[in-house]
Amino acid sequence: MKIALVCSHGGHLTEMLYLMDAFRGHDVFFITYNHPRTKALPYRKYLFPNFGENPFRVISHLPEIIRVIAREKPDVMVSNGAEIAIPFFYLGKILGIKTIFIECYTRVNEPTITGKLVYPISDYFFVLWPEMLQRYGKKAKYVGGLFKKIKKKVNLKEKKNQIFVITGTHYLGFERLVKAIDEIAGNIPYDVIIQLGHTPYKPKNAKYFAFLDEDEKIRELIRTSKVVITQGAMSLIEALNLGSLVIAFPRLKRFKEHINDHQLVFSKKLEKDDLVKVATDKKEIKRLLAEVLSNPKRKYLNSVIMNKRITNILRELLEGKSC
Repeated sequence: MKIALVCSHGGHLTEMLYLMDAFRGHDVFFITYNHPRTKALPYRKYLFPNFGENPFRVISHLPEIIRVIAREKPDVMVSNGAEIAIPFFYLGKILGIKTIFIECYTRVNEPTITGKLVYPISDYFFVLWPEMLQRYGKKAKYVGGLFKKIKKKVNLKEKKNQIFVITGTHYLGFERLVKAIDEIAGNIPYDVIIQLGHTPYKPKNAKYFAFLDEDEKIRELIRTSKVVITQGAMSLIEALNLGSLVIAFPRLKRFKEHINDHQLVFSKKLEKDDLVKVATDKKEIKRLLAEVLSNPKRKYLNSVIMNKRITNILRELLEGKSC
């Protein structure tokens, strides 16, 4: 079976990559945004400019969208967002291509715009939090969370005296976080490395880069750092999975860092499960850094592992019995 995986290039792509076991044995290709990260994807791919930055780009790229579908003729399209799914799912509906949408894991209680727009025409629609069932109709099915909480044995002494800060791939910068960390970096005995993304401010006390072209390079920085500070998105899960101490510093709508506060809601959900600490300003993050670094001898951390239920459901669906 030929499967088109349609997603944007940040946390949505991270989430999709966790689901790849569901597509094992099938002919898979990606439809995503043009970015250093996606250029390095080891899969066949079609790259588009970011429609989230400018939705009218969809109109000018409609001929290319049609050409991709006509050339590949996928049997199924699978997406977890974001807006790139919309034109492809509607075209797929016209052409009789089966569509599967998985609402983004970082959305706990508020639907994405993409989810609301593709819900009516999706053949299968899955949510990853039970709270989301009441936000959609009967078609929506809760298939369990994407991850499960575990206790993980770690040795923080084996990690570098290093703090890694992630701002993500969002087209808006995250100057509030970068400036706060840069000020702190000048007063602590740790190396601080900041992934700036689209943030124009250049740190004075920390090392920095905009993007890395391979996910494994980012994962290695996460793996070797004692503390990871990141926005409230899938990078939190990556850091937990790799055994680092994690502080969430979500983008906030009131500072025009995002269009809503879903990162705050997601971060608070993980904090309630004692997986991360959440800070929303410079004073809080300074306090939390001191707190999490005060116990370097800890042997266990709360962490997460992939919940196989969703991949098993997808695999059975693709192999059987309904697609």
